[in-house]
Amino acid sequence: MILDNKLSNKEIIVLDGATGSEIARLGAEMNSSAWCGVANKTHPEIVRQVHEEYIRAGADIITANTFSTSRHCLAGADLADESIAITTKAVQIAREAVENIGANRPIAIAGSMSNMVAWIPGTVSPDPRFLPTPEEELDNYRELAQTLANSGVDILLMEMMRDIDRSTRAVKAAVETGLPVWIGTSCTLLPNGSVSAWNSLMEEPESRLSSDHVSSVKNTSYNSLLESMISFQPQVMGVMHSTVETTNIGLNTLHDHWQGPVMAYPETSSEVRRGIRHEIEPAVFAKHCRDWVESGVQIIGGCCGTTIEHIRALVYELGDVISDRH
Repeated sequence: MILDNKLSNKEIIVLDGATGSEIARLGAEMNSSAWCGVANKTHPEIVRQVHEEYIRAGADIITANTFSTSRHCLAGADLADESIAITTKAVQIAREAVENIGANRPIAIAGSMSNMVAWIPGTVSPDPRFLPTPEEELDNYRELAQTLANSGVDILLMEMMRDIDRSTRAVKAAVETGLPVWIGTSCTLLPNGSVSAWNSLMEEPESRLSSDHVSSVKNTSYNSLLESMISFQPQVMGVMHSTVETTNIGLNTLHDHWQGPVMAYPETSSEVRRGIRHEIEPAVFAKHCRDWVESGVQIIGGCCGTTIEHIRALVYELGDVISDRH
């Protein structure tokens, strides 16, 4: 109801920033296969600290650390059978953060769902030992979505939807819970100035991709991805885990397809291709966010590389259009 009222009243909603990269920045060791999901078990105090700092910075929504807690993702860390427990723990940690801060405003908790798989250690390529069949994958998403729903999250946040087949399975499982579903799509800027669905060959350094991964990547139309995701009638559609430059084009494309509430939460690198990264300073990031809000974005936040300082700067920059967050 909290978010429903804000959406219907056209109020600006502040999403948090990166979860995984902030957990790592504050000292938690990431798992080379399952990334940040294991931190709910190994470093719960750091996960809680990240959530608490985002609340203090002014976020209306904190995202439970469940991006990589599906059964097939945790299999890479030999924790597949702990998927339900680790996911439940993630939501518990987020709830504790809300209770600890005792904010004088309501804070919603999003349950993150992605189609990430276990990586080959040292890469961001799928480990073939843990790849599920399509049927197993759907069952695993259903387990994750229902666990999040049972744990009491307010919305399911579909993150980095970047293909059609696997994203469709994840969103299908989320919709079945009956919870509001917000879909974040990711895109890649092409040389001709248009965008495709997120393409790992263009976004990741070659050294982090296996040869089998390289040969399997297909270029997916961003228009087709959007149409597929919109067919599920989500509550919100958005662009996420894309550079600022790419997000600009992605939002223009999204506005052509979608008339409902729009969210944007880019990563804070201005260039990620070929492994080159130029981080965007918080004040510069905040000004981009203002531009997007002025163009019709209602939910605003950040993804990989976005720190607590970035969200604090965002809230300051938008101070004239959002209520006091402290």
